[in-house]
Amino acid sequence: SQRGTLTDFDGKYTIDAASGEVLVFSYLGLQSKEVVVGTSSTINVQMATDEEQLNEVVVTALGIKKDVKSLGYAVTEFDGENMIKARETNAASTLTGKVAGLDIRTPTDFFQDPQITMRGGTPLIVIDGVPNPNADFYEINADDIDNISVLKGATASALYGSLGRSGALLITTKRGKDKLTVEFNSSSQFQTGFLKSPQIQTVYGTGDAGEYVYVDGFEYSGYVWGPRLNQPANTESGFFETPQYNSPIDPVTGQRIPTPFISKGKNNIDNFFKTGVLQSNNISITGGNDEGNFRVSAANTKQSGQVPNMDLDIYSFSVSGGYKISDKLTVDASLNYGRQESDNYPNLGYGSQSYLYSIMWMGANVDLRELRDYWEDGQEGFQQLQYNKQWFNNPWFMAYEYNQGWYRNTTLGQINLNYKINDDLSFNAKSGFSSYSLRTDQKEPKSYIRGFNDYSDGNYFVNNESNFNFNTDAVFTYSKAFSDNFSLTSNIGGAVRSAKYLQSSVNTDGLIVPDYYNIANSLNPITGDNREANEQVASTYFTLDLELYNWLYFGVTGRNDWVSTLPTANNSFFYPSVNTSMVLSDLFELPKDISLLKLRGSWSRVSDGSIPNSDGLGNQPYNHIDAYNQGTSWNNVNSVDFSSVQINPDLNPATSDTWEVGLDARLFKGRLNLDVAYYNILDFNNLILVPVSSASGFSSRLENGGKFRRRGVEILLTAKPIQTENFQWNFATNWTQYRRYLEESPDGSGEFNNIREGERMDEIWASVFQKTPGGQNIIQNGTRVIDPFVRKIGYDAADWSFGIQNTFRYKDFSLSISGDGRLGGLISSITNFEMHWAGTHPNTVRPERDDANAGISSYVDPGVVVVQGSATYDTNGNITNDTRVYAPNTAAVNYISWAKDIYQKEEAGEDFYYDETFFKIREIILTWQVPKSVIKKSFLTDASISLVGRNLFLFTDVPQIDPDQGFDDQFQSPSSRNFGVNINLKF
Repeated sequence: SQRGTLTDFDGKYTIDAASGEVLVFSYLGLQSKEVVVGTSSTINVQMATDEEQLNEVVVTALGIKKDVKSLGYAVTEFDGENMIKARETNAASTLTGKVAGLDIRTPTDFFQDPQITMRGGTPLIVIDGVPNPNADFYEINADDIDNISVLKGATASALYGSLGRSGALLITTKRGKDKLTVEFNSSSQFQTGFLKSPQIQTVYGTGDAGEYVYVDGFEYSGYVWGPRLNQPANTESGFFETPQYNSPIDPVTGQRIPTPFISKGKNNIDNFFKTGVLQSNNISITGGNDEGNFRVSAANTKQSGQVPNMDLDIYSFSVSGGYKISDKLTVDASLNYGRQESDNYPNLGYGSQSYLYSIMWMGANVDLRELRDYWEDGQEGFQQLQYNKQWFNNPWFMAYEYNQGWYRNTTLGQINLNYKINDDLSFNAKSGFSSYSLRTDQKEPKSYIRGFNDYSDGNYFVNNESNFNFNTDAVFTYSKAFSDNFSLTSNIGGAVRSAKYLQSSVNTDGLIVPDYYNIANSLNPITGDNREANEQVASTYFTLDLELYNWLYFGVTGRNDWVSTLPTANNSFFYPSVNTSMVLSDLFELPKDISLLKLRGSWSRVSDGSIPNSDGLGNQPYNHIDAYNQGTSWNNVNSVDFSSVQINPDLNPATSDTWEVGLDARLFKGRLNLDVAYYNILDFNNLILVPVSSASGFSSRLENGGKFRRRGVEILLTAKPIQTENFQWNFATNWTQYRRYLEESPDGSGEFNNIREGERMDEIWASVFQKTPGGQNIIQNGTRVIDPFVRKIGYDAADWSFGIQNTFRYKDFSLSISGDGRLGGLISSITNFEMHWAGTHPNTVRPERDDANAGISSYVDPGVVVVQGSATYDTNGNITNDTRVYAPNTAAVNYISWAKDIYQKEEAGEDFYYDETFFKIREIILTWQVPKSVIKKSFLTDASISLVGRNLFLFTDVPQIDPDQGFDDQFQSPSSRNFGVNINLKF
């Protein structure tokens, strides 16, 4: 028997072996196979999946590697290679829909952080073993990520203390390999067209009650309830004409000459946005041998947004290496620098600071292209050109003049020493830091409209902040197999984490010279503030893992933190956890098609001393102290004020008890796998603001109170339906359900914010219009009657969140298709609400609107009137007696007056909750792996080309908006499609 010798590589292995000799083929993750050489010169070898090898170890808390079979809690690993082809500026977005229990919602707006939650909380980000509570994925280069280990619950992450209360994302960066390699990865994508974009009606123009008035430079309505556009008339143009904002001025009378009132702005949204571009380039050099390794990487990502004058540059540089100093001592270190900078990213929200606010309230009689030169002639720098100078800013003016900048530098580093004392005992010491410095500014030009007839004299705002976190761990590890049926692994160690936060801001009060943004250019005395916060956490921890009879695993962890910023009586927290795993497939003789069958269970307790309105050092770690706060500043005279919140000095930390059970089944040698987890979390000692009498000098008191229960299910199914020599189909789907319930009300009343004990916390309660028991609106005098009680109208959370991934491989080609979505739940849309009020929504185009323009009242609101009887209610709004008799409403009203009245009422918001169900084709990647036969004579060792697309198709009944981000509390930017190419070369 011999191993054979590889002598050439040309898409096939060529081995010198004689007939009758035995060749042994082995590969990581596959079962070894012996083949007897026959007379043929060609042999085909198919190697079966080795389930034990494939799932040998995963990275857990504190970087401890464990056998998957031994884990009593849910952990999912994600390969970093899946993040670099269909790229996003924020690498977290590429995780969307791919990990059960990990909920990532990406806003449609430029340069906004995705919202990352896991089991109802925000997970901790840990980079190369260093916890970083201030990290975001903008500072992490996707090309540097080797893998991400997703610790889904507090049990999995209990060793991180309160920071790990909501799980953790452990990011391991790449290291050097065993030979010198240069790798270049380049990606270019174009945002062309919209996946979902608001549609504005183009039948009626600006104005009110069917009239349009523009006098002395002012348009006097702000609404789009004006005359019908393109109305025939006996004029030179053949259409109705009226003076407008850009009408020429008669040199004799000085008055504006009427111009056609026609639909010129049918494509205002498309004409404002442009093609966005996302480009990313990364180069890395790696090398290594048995003694050490190194890797150096540099990257640049540049994005030009679809909004004019929006840009983003992300730079990254990293270096890492490891060295075997002796047979006992090894060292590993890494350093990463990143910079994110944007001279202008959009202001968001519902109001004049948003460019979308102006567009969505703009009638089609205004052609946005005619506002492109946004200064009035002769008043450059002083007065913007705009069709309405009372309410709305020129969108071009906002894009090019009302600018806010972002300049953030981040540095991450760590050094890790491991000393092997003997075969059973080792010592590990790690020190790491994370820091950032951030400068933001905002340039507010003269004539910027802050509100109705509120014009700015120009302003300049500057904010600087910095944060430094330093973490050191030292731990002893003991591992020994005492017999074939018993082994033990234990860790005991300690850690110290310190953090410092500095912040200062300053701003002008008006500008002397327009368009000169300097604090010294302030028209009036400047204002500003600053603060400093310091925090230190000292910790000790231990782990104990036992393996019994090769099928039963038992683990215990404990950690104690001492927090410097809390009262000494309550500054110590202990975090215990236990977990167990039973591998039934090793205990019993199961059918051979069952490769692995495992049951697992765990419990943990984690506490958190942070205060409401504080999420760590980034806000205020001193909120437990009764003290004066900085007040207002005027004319360089500062003041202080006392908090309106009274602090209870005996507060206990908010605490969560978590238990989890799970099933892991692997069938047909890994061809079909199922992983199911169910968790139950009790949150108690929650920190609640309880109202108190104003006579006390306070508005509320901070107390412990209330209990909330979180429950959820996470399901992962993977399969290989087809696997042949040339073709393979891999399939994966994950499903997640999350619920939060009121277990015990904070004040003992049995309810909290209208939600009763035992009910879901995502109930939506809203002010509504009064309805019959059958759900019809009750009408009085032609309009709807307001219900005196708030009502439950549904639930916010989806019934299920899901993701589906398919990968097809044929010879040198692969096709990957990923989709995800949600089923059920409600989403509220201010976009649809406000467009109805403004008169720009397509639903407002109806015959009754023409009648209203003519002064005719013809709109009959669907509903009923009460013709006799009455109803009585209890204090909760339940009907106790109802003798009402109804008849169909027949009262006709003016449609425009009715719409303006109804759609400005809070109660009308009920009509703009929609079923959030959607499915999105998130990602399609077609890759050609260039054959070795093609590149063997070149300087390349590997190459691939991929055609990529992201956010390609959306299936939903939600109108006007993309429900992906889960909320619409401001006018939402159009959702865009990305198309591009990725090239990867290795030398």
